[in-house]
Order: sequence, then structure tokens, then C-alpha cells
Amino acid sequence: MNKEPSRTQLRDEVYTQMMVAQARLSKDQNTQMGAILVSPEGRVISTGYNGAPAGFDDETVPYTREKQLLAYDLLDADSGELLSHHEFEANKYPFMVHAEINALHYARGKVPAGSKLYVIGFPCERCALDVSLSGVSEVFVTKDDYDPKSTLNNSRDTAYYMFAQAHIVVTLCGKRIRPVVSKPAKT
Repeated sequence: MNKEPSRTQLRDEVYTQMMVAQARLSKDQNTQMGAILVSPEGRVISTGYNGAPAGFDDETVPYTREKQLLAYDLLDADSGELLSHHEFEANKYPFMVHAEINALHYARGKVPAGSKLYVIGFPCERCALDVSLSGVSEVFVTKDDYDPKSTLNNSRDTAYYMFAQAHIVVTLCGKRIRPVVSKPAKT
């Protein structure tokens, strides 16, 4: 006998599908992430994917891990006269806004307490801090590809600690986890 999924399971499945579809909008050639912010009543508040900030020229922003030559000019604000020309190399990392941050930003500060944030990968510490400040009570993560040696996503420990401070439950690949601040075992 097939057991029908609960309302919560059905919502989790639908929002996960929406999040994956949202990620496809990212122009990042290496990493496509999506996020869906949902109210306690189950309504979508906002969505996000990783990419350059709105208003940036997509043709001039790097979307790869490889460094590219970029340039900008400094002009006199009144006369328009060229003061100096600058060239530098950069990859995508300084320019990318993560999916979680975009979803929170597009909520325009209207994140009701008890909201749930669906994300593909575990939030980095920068995103975890913003999530902790937002009113989100649960982070639903569908993919666990944590690499403790990675320098790209910083420390998962720091993110969990922030979630513990903010009393945020983490659902990691279907397992609900409640981080709690404790005392170090080492003396």
C-alpha cells in the first residue's frame, strides 16, 4: 500500500523543485544555486539564485573561477574628464551574490518569524549570518557536498554555530538537526 506524502513532505518536494529550477537562471558557469523563501503558511515570499547584483552589466562581470582582465576609469564627476585608467584581474568570487542572500534581499525585509529557506547547498558563513538575522526558523538543504578542506565556502562549523545562536533548525538531506551552543570539551 502506497502511503501518501504528508502536506509538509509535499511542500518540501515542490519547493525543492522550484529551487532547482530557480538555480538554472544563474549565469555562473561552475556553480548554480537556488533558494526559495517560504512563509510559515507555505506561501513563497521570494526566490534567489547566485549571480552578480541586479544592475551590474552581465557582459563585463566574470562568471568563472578563472581570472579575467577587467578595467575601469575614474572620471571627474563634474567635467567627465578622465582622471585615470585602471586594469586588474579578478574571478567570479568577489562579484557573486549567493542565492540565499538574493532570496532574503528580494523579500525586502518582510520575512515573518517561522519562515523556511530552501537551499541547494549548505550556506557559507556569510549567508548563515544573514539568515540568522532574517527571521528564518528553518533552513532546508538538499545537497550535502561539504569539503572540510575547501577554502571557498569557509567553515560549516561557524554556520552551525550561528544557526545555534539564532535557534534555526537545519534539515540536511532529509534529517532535521537542531544546533545548540555548548561548552568546549577541551580545557
